[in-house]
Amino acid sequence: MSSEDSTFREPKVTTSVLASIPDCLRNMLIENMRRSADRRTSILVSSNNLANRFILERWGIRSSQRRRYKNLFSTIRRQCRTIFRNYLARGKIRWKDHCGDVSYGVFKFDEVRGNLILGFVEPCGYLDWKYVSDEN
Repeated sequence: MSSEDSTFREPKVTTSVLASIPDCLRNMLIENMRRSADRRTSILVSSNNLANRFILERWGIRSSQRRRYKNLFSTIRRQCRTIFRNYLARGKIRWKDHCGDVSYGVFKFDEVRGNLILGFVEPCGYLDWKYVSDEN
């Protein structure tokens, strides 16, 4: 064991840090929405991908350093799965933007060894919360 390892400390994970994970998810969805603006497709996001991106943006720690920061990655990944299960139970995600209300439908795409993969789709037709039926 080198002297570098003995003085090593992981970043502290507080509740305020965990509360900022949904903002990272929203940024991921906005980026993917801009990328796929010309075609109507669903956006797939995995809980581990969200955790890796959050850790990289917050502390600059790459996913290849997962073994060194074992507790950090496991805590953030657990929280991401909890957030994903919450959105899945609600069936939608909404936020207010400078352009107005943004909403997505949420569905479970897959779950592999604890990694929850959700699909986010823009509402259309009867799924759209702004949709008004022609029938009266």
